[in-house]
Amino acid sequence: MKQRNFIGPEIRKRRNELDWTQDALADQLQLAGWETATRSTVSKIEDCSLRIDLRQFLLLAQTLRLHPIHFLPKLDWSKPVKGQIFLP
Repeated sequence: MKQRNFIGPEIRKRRNELDWTQDALADQLQLAGWETATRSTVSKIEDCSLRIDLRQFLLLAQTLRLHPIHFLPKLDWSKPVKGQIFLP
């Protein structure tokens, strides 16, 4: 499966920290303004198979109560960025 986003693992980690199910996160996303969010949407985000836009990214950060920078991968600036972004 082609990877569409690289924040899925961080989304799953934070959701688990909050002790939320995928359904609960979908409900919170709907309340925040992502009207079409479902459990399936959350599942696809977490397995990196769903591409999300900037608005959706910001809604995820707001809903999960984290600054958006926390979802970005940690980079080793001594190596090329291209090879680091899609690490599992």
